[in-house]
Amino acid sequence: MLQEAYDLLEKEYQKCFAYVQKDKAFAAFAKEKRRHSFQVAGAGNYLLRHIEWMHCQTAEFVELVKTAIFLHDICRFAEICKLFDGVRGFDHGEAGAKFLQSIPMFNDIRIWLPIKHHGHLINALYDDEVYQSIKDKELQAQVQKICFIIRDADKIANLNMVTHEDNIWFLFFGKEKADYNPAVDGAVSELIQKEAFEDITVSRKPNATVADRSIGLLSWFTDINYQAAIDYCKALDVISRLVRIFEYCCSDGEFKQRYLAHFEDYLAKRQYLP
Repeated sequence: MLQEAYDLLEKEYQKCFAYVQKDKAFAAFAKEKRRHSFQVAGAGNYLLRHIEWMHCQTAEFVELVKTAIFLHDICRFAEICKLFDGVRGFDHGEAGAKFLQSIPMFNDIRIWLPIKHHGHLINALYDDEVYQSIKDKELQAQVQKICFIIRDADKIANLNMVTHEDNIWFLFFGKEKADYNPAVDGAVSELIQKEAFEDITVSRKPNATVADRSIGLLSWFTDINYQAAIDYCKALDVISRLVRIFEYCCSDGEFKQRYLAHFEDYLAKRQYLP
């Protein structure tokens, strides 16, 4: 199954790249999303080795979870083609779920339903009629936990990238690092000043400042599920680097001090899944 997943992703990537290759930005976007799939798979492999629940699973089940992790962005390539054509509003998670349901090998609710909601707020999974209609509670729990793993692995890969690769700042902050202007970009909006202390993933508005977006990345830790994900972030030096990025991006010294104290207290007290 995993080999077929690799083959499928490569096929979708090649199709996308051939469609957008004349545009350097879109071609680079497609290449980056292919790389991202492997990065998430790598983070997922770490999680699968360290999450207690996975230790008692069969080899077949582990391969199924690895497949779901690897294919989480299978319709990113279709989304890139849509964006190339000027079409916005394409949900790559929902599209990926439908696409995988059309392929017998991957038409397993434990694969496509977690993928459908990997990029949504978690309540989208809980409110999904298909999820609610699963009568087998063990199966429902598997769907939930696989979704947790995909979401954690996805965040690890993205956070590792933003904290170690300055050349991708634009993807996360809306402008290059060299163009950062603390007088304009360092302010924290009124909405984010409020949400930052509510222990939620803060809103991401189109007009978000660079400081807002740096807080948004830190707020992802309220949506991480497993202790193994936290441990891996620490091993990669992600948390301390992300804090330094926030300190650089935020020009409000008083807010900066209050928020970092709150963030550190949250991490110290939060009980993650083993």
